[in-house]
Amino acid sequence: MTDDLRAFVFQIEQEAAQSSPGQADLAILRGWIGLVTTERGLRMLTLPVAGREIALNALREHYPDARIVSDDDTLLEVARQVRAYLRGELREFTVTLDLRGHTAFSLAVWAAAGRIAFGQTRTYRWVAEGVGGEPGAYQAAGAALGVNPIPLIIPCHRVIGTDGSLHGFAGGLQMKAQLLALESGQRTLDGM
Repeated sequence: MTDDLRAFVFQIEQEAAQSSPGQADLAILRGWIGLVTTERGLRMLTLPVAGREIALNALREHYPDARIVSDDDTLLEVARQVRAYLRGELREFTVTLDLRGHTAFSLAVWAAAGRIAFGQTRTYRWVAEGVGGEPGAYQAAGAALGVNPIPLIIPCHRVIGTDGSLHGFAGGLQMKAQLLALESGQRTLDGM
């Protein structure tokens, strides 16, 4: 039996938490987000991009056989939770994931990232050591985080360099900084 892959794209407009006077707007957290699910759970979430077609193309690149739907209860619920998160109203997702087909190491790295609480950060070193990685495994942990198919829900944006600096993120460092700022309630991070 093959999976029933369903895809959905939705727009985040004025959803991001509103900034207070004197604070920067979180505009980079707006755009189109794509989702792919199976009967077992969510398989993919794209970060916000500028256009609907860009989001659809990202989904098609990984799941060309996914049916585009507009009324799937599971996908609508994920979209609701993502919107609430980006408004600063949700701290923890309650989404079932379907991560079949990924390596045991990647799954362990993503599970470690998933243990980082809202508003907190941990280092690549912490993640690598948490999965039994030997010294030097930080880069491997970083590579696994770099192919995270479900960012935001698997919060790879909460992983930073040992020196406290921001490193690699699929949506760019500005988006990573804004996600961390959203979670900390600052709206901006110093230096960004």
